[in-house]
Amino acid sequence: WPVGQSESERVLYPQALQNLRDSGDLSGVLERGSWEEEMVAKCRSRLAVRPHSGRAVLFYSQHPNGEEDKSSLHGGCPVLEGEKYAANLWVWNTIRDGYPGAPRNPRAAAKKSPSQDTTVKKKTATFTNTGSNPLFDKAELYYGENQFWAKLGKGSGTISVNTWEGHVWTLKVGGKLMKRWIIREGLRYNYKI
Repeated sequence: WPVGQSESERVLYPQALQNLRDSGDLSGVLERGSWEEEMVAKCRSRLAVRPHSGRAVLFYSQHPNGEEDKSSLHGGCPVLEGEKYAANLWVWNTIRDGYPGAPRNPRAAAKKSPSQDTTVKKKTATFTNTGSNPLFDKAELYYGENQFWAKLGKGSGTISVNTWEGHVWTLKVGGKLMKRWIIREGLRYNYKI
């Protein structure tokens, strides 16, 4: 049973289907034996997680090796009366080749040409404000053009990041682009402003 579900809400699917039919709640709305009737019954059984204000449901759709997790198949219950509000937050974690301990997805690996080099080497970049230029006293470091990363003003210390070839880092002051760095070949970068 879902964690926190009260015993009064613990109903097996066959019982939920019979309760639905006996209640007459949906007579004239759902056809007996239809997929819609089955879905409403499942929503009233142990397969449903009942909503509560301020709570969230988290689940993963992949195993750590990148394979699809078939047990993550899910759906939303229909609104039979009242209103339903929902918010989804999708986070994509993908397999990253080229670093020690990286998981392997055999289906993805099989699609790659044997001559294709998939080795990607993680790089380290450091950004330091030396304080020698007052123009950069209130500088900010961004990944790309718009993803704020850290304050890089005078006295803020050194910012160290893991990055990859092709990544773009920018420096802004008051929203104005001042510098741009593109990570190229090599493993370590030290940028000073």
